[in-house]
Amino acid sequence: MILTFSYFGLQEEGVVIVDGVRKKDYNDYMYLKKEVLQTGLGEHGIGGSLSPAFDKEKEELYKVNGFNARLSDDIALNRSLSDIRHPKCKKKLYLVDLPNAAVVVPFHNEHWTTLLRTAFSAYNRSPKHLLKEIILVDDASTKDFLGKKLDDYLEEHLPIARVVRLPSRWGLIRARLEGAKHATADVLIFLDSHTECTTNWLPPLLEPIAVNYKTAVCPFIDVIDFETFEYRAQDEGRRGSFDWEFYYKRLPVLPEDEANMPEPFKSPVMAGGLFAISSKFFWEIGGYDPGLDIWGGEQYELSFK
Repeated sequence: MILTFSYFGLQEEGVVIVDGVRKKDYNDYMYLKKEVLQTGLGEHGIGGSLSPAFDKEKEELYKVNGFNARLSDDIALNRSLSDIRHPKCKKKLYLVDLPNAAVVVPFHNEHWTTLLRTAFSAYNRSPKHLLKEIILVDDASTKDFLGKKLDDYLEEHLPIARVVRLPSRWGLIRARLEGAKHATADVLIFLDSHTECTTNWLPPLLEPIAVNYKTAVCPFIDVIDFETFEYRAQDEGRRGSFDWEFYYKRLPVLPEDEANMPEPFKSPVMAGGLFAISSKFFWEIGGYDPGLDIWGGEQYELSFK
């Protein structure tokens, strides 16, 4: 049953009662309308290419980054993405009372535009009262532009974000741990340093934690093509698992969960790179083992806990 919510005779805008619970539509329709009008290279997640005149510069940056960083530099930091959500997701309502979040992004020598696009996408597509802070954890980068230039840029253009710098190379997992220690929000959201958050990405990660704080929530992870920067869907979700050599494996969703899409479904193991977890619960289970220096096993540790 759905009813418009009123408080002492005053209607609370956008809030409805669903089975006795206050919910709302968090879609930012003004921002979506603005994105539709954006034009340029890479807009709407469409793949792009460069003139052969840039081949030498492109190859030099490829060797350093492993992706087409030269093309990234010509794509807007706030580029638009196509809305490829499940049709029911676009109409889904979420709890009015959600916890706030800190986005933690560890990086080492990440390319300028991909790092900033990660931060801007998280900020631009989040309800502002739900995103408390963005923490970029610099794992001893050696590129000059990731020093004072980055600090100054964030202070001017994205003050919600700040950089935490490690004194030496600590590795991905300890960098995440350090970011979590600096976070003050209710929920920790870990992202890789070359990702893009999509339309209305935050409320679906927060609601299961609001219902039960002992929940780790993983998003669908779509694809950004390393050559063209085309944004496309990977699939309609998979469960995480592993083989006896501890290689991560993706299993089909159970039939009952498939029929219940787009509701969250349980997974034995998380992918590890992108997920949300209550700060309280993260520390209750001991966070990450600080002896884990590089990626590859951290998702099993948290999943087993």
